[in-house]
Amino acid sequence: MKLSFVKPVIRVSPILCVVTALVLSGCDAYYQQKRDEEEAIKNTVDCTYQDERLLVRFDRARDEVRLLMPDGVRIYLYKMPSSRGVLYTNGDYELLGKGTDVTFGPVGNTSKLTCKPYKPEDGDKRKEDRKGLRENQAI
Repeated sequence: MKLSFVKPVIRVSPILCVVTALVLSGCDAYYQQKRDEEEAIKNTVDCTYQDERLLVRFDRARDEVRLLMPDGVRIYLYKMPSSRGVLYTNGDYELLGKGTDVTFGPVGNTSKLTCKPYKPEDGDKRKEDRKGLRENQAI
């Protein structure tokens, strides 16, 4: 008596392939969004300006700074050449600084900023801040 072994044939449905590809691409988009959010947080500092909280995000790729003001207004400043440290301005506002000595305000009337690294889990810095960062990041 002779035994014969038959190799099983695995047939993969084209629909299964399409569904798998969609799921994997969705995962990639999710992780890319998480990486973008983490990068935004690393480039953001939490500052106090005239006794109010201000978020400052540096975007080195675009040579700009995005500020989220206490009232929710977003201000965009663009890097300009400076012989005294960094200068970002939009013609109405400016951010000047060297090292940890940074000032911000209307052109010619700036005030010192006190800043620390941004941590989204800090007390009152919940979803509103993260939403503001995501919106700033998308622009």
